[in-house]
Amino acid sequence: MKLKSIILTLGILSFLFGCKNDNRFKDKHGNEIIDKGDETFIIPAEYKKTGALYKIFFRNETDKTVNIKDKFTLKPNEERIIEFVDTDSILFDIGPKIYFGDNGLEVDDKKGELAGIGREYWEKYNVPDDVEYGFVIVNPSEGDIQTE
Repeated sequence: MKLKSIILTLGILSFLFGCKNDNRFKDKHGNEIIDKGDETFIIPAEYKKTGALYKIFFRNETDKTVNIKDKFTLKPNEERIIEFVDTDSILFDIGPKIYFGDNGLEVDDKKGELAGIGREYWEKYNVPDDVEYGFVIVNPSEGDIQTE
């Protein structure tokens, strides 16, 4: 019995000391962000739709014109900021969808054609401080959701 306790204690200690330090904080939407080394994890807060407006930045970095159905068109290397109501959705002619679900802003992007931006890219694209979300439209499989 004593041997099992020693092994269990050693296992717990090796786990604790083997873990990388992480930096935890909450964003302005209540989501918990965990930066651990070069990886980032998001624990989403529960979201309740209220009809609130959010500003979203889009930039098209492909060589094709992209249509956002019933809203606007983005030519290559064009960018735009739109106001988006949390009860609406954004449908791209190339496939991705952006909408508010149980966990806030959600993206359905089966081909990996959207890349969320933040940190240094926010400054690179000169996105104003009052914009809540930012996305770059990229070629298939270059976005955040990697496809096979």
